[in-house]
Amino acid sequence: MRGKTPTPTTLKIMRGNPGRRPLNLDEPWSPLLKRMPPAPGFLDDEGKRVWSAEGRRLIKAGLLTALDLTMFGTWCIWYSKRDIASRAVNKSGLVIKAGGVGNPYINPYMSVISMCSKAMHQIEIEFGLSPASRTKVKSLNPAQRSLFDALLDDEEDAGS
Repeated sequence: MRGKTPTPTTLKIMRGNPGRRPLNLDEPWSPLLKRMPPAPGFLDDEGKRVWSAEGRRLIKAGLLTALDLTMFGTWCIWYSKRDIASRAVNKSGLVIKAGGVGNPYINPYMSVISMCSKAMHQIEIEFGLSPASRTKVKSLNPAQRSLFDALLDDEEDAGS
């Protein structure tokens, strides 16, 4: 993502749209989850643990909707693989000497950690696990449009 991270539309509305730029009234909308559904079967034990723990945190923060579950599951896979690689680095060290001879080299698991972290970050940004990333996605949800129209009408009335 280039440039400054966009401010979520709802936050812009609450602030009175100080930049006076057009608001994205077509952001995707889905009801927030009230409780975490069971973990999908494709997750390993660590993935299931993080599904439950982090899922509850996201729900409590009002950030997880039904639309996010598939990508959240993928994020849990990457989290689990990063955890496995991190444990391997903790056990064998950041730098490895093969058989005590030759030049030391960086533990190959560091590449796995880096790859997993990048994939997790992409999911967080591109698929809406952060409110700011939702502002770049468009949908035609009439319920959300009505909600924003009502909020905007109230803002205009309050300013008069």
